[in-house]
Formats: sequence, structure tokens, C-alpha cells
Amino acid sequence: MGRACSDMPILVVEDERLFRVAVAGMLREDGHDVLEFAQPAHLPSLLAIGRVDLLLCDYELPGENGLALADRFHAAHAARPIILVTGYRTHRLDTEAARRPLLHLVEKPVRYDELHALIHQLVIASPPPALGAPTSMR
Repeated sequence: MGRACSDMPILVVEDERLFRVAVAGMLREDGHDVLEFAQPAHLPSLLAIGRVDLLLCDYELPGENGLALADRFHAAHAARPIILVTGYRTHRLDTEAARRPLLHLVEKPVRYDELHALIHQLVIASPPPALGAPTSMR
């Protein structure tokens, strides 16, 4: 069936504590390691985090929106998928997301079964690059 999880953590950046804790708990029940942050300012350098399976973040975050965080994440982890969760989906956001092929939009309120399935699909569908392998999409 493929790998259910890896030894690389999933990075969750969400300022809504209840949602962050619920998602992190769901992921841990599946055997994932999870790094949780309430806001981008609490993140260490994305390069210092090391290899990461996936970024799941909110669009509306204190100090930096999710698209900007996704771009920073992509610069450090070019081949890894990103899930952007939003309660403020607009045509502009859809257009911006379409320019980022590894970014997947999920609308709030979130259906946990659908989010769970998407995470599972992305982690299995995008195995991590081998150590030392180039990670650029271009």
C-alpha cells in the first residue's frame, strides 16, 4: 500500500489552538512525528528544521500569511507538499495557489476525514528525495 508515514515530521503552523491540537493528534495517531507552531515567528529557521514530509498551515497567521510561509517553506524544501487551510477562500487566493503546484487548498470548516485522506495521499504520493538528491522542481 505504500508508506503510511516516515521518519520525517509534518510541520503544522496554525494559530487556532484547538484546530492545531486536533490535527496534530490525528497525525500522531497515524504514527507521524509532528512539529507544532502557533505562528511563523515561533518557527526556527526552515533550513534548521531539516527534512520535513509536509507543511500544513493556516492562511491567516499573525505576522505572515500562509502563502508567504509556503513560499519560504518551498525555498527550503522544494519537493515537499503544502496544505494551506483557509476560511477566507477568494478568487485571488485560488489564482495564487494555482501558481504553486505543490500547494493544496483546504477550506474551513475542515472535514477531518477529507484532510486525513489528503495528508495520507500526499505523504505516500511524494516520497522524500534521497539524501543528497536535488530537490528543485525546475
